[in-house]
Amino acid sequence: MAGVDVESGRGRRRSVDSEINMVPMIDLLMVTISFLLLTAVWTHMGRLEGTANVPGPPSLKPKVEDHARVHVEVPPDAAPLTLTLRSGTQTLESQKLPRAEIASLGARVEAMRSAHGAEHVVVMHADDGIAYRDMVAVMDAISADRHNAISLAMK
Repeated sequence: MAGVDVESGRGRRRSVDSEINMVPMIDLLMVTISFLLLTAVWTHMGRLEGTANVPGPPSLKPKVEDHARVHVEVPPDAAPLTLTLRSGTQTLESQKLPRAEIASLGARVEAMRSAHGAEHVVVMHADDGIAYRDMVAVMDAISADRHNAISLAMK
């Protein structure tokens, strides 16, 4: 059996042979490692994809997107949200949504997207002054329509 032998000193006293059993310590270590691995997998399963693109080095040509995307602008105060469907630099459609009707945001985004054949990407524009709970409420409202795979990109 695995163990560590601890010898006592050679003095007047009688030597005591004691052994520390290592099996329970190894068992505890293995259970801890398996728990950490399972927890790491569970945390990745419930994620919503969101990216915050940081400006890189300046490029000479501005990037022009040729596909239509829905953009949601979230002001920091109680002002209404602005939903805009853009294809490159051209604005195809724009709507205002009061904060009280934020629960209908997912349906409006889906209606706007399907009317113009836009892709399943929603770009959220938020200022630094926006409250975290407001940003999460907007992301929850956008992703409320679970049967459509909408990914969220933050700018």
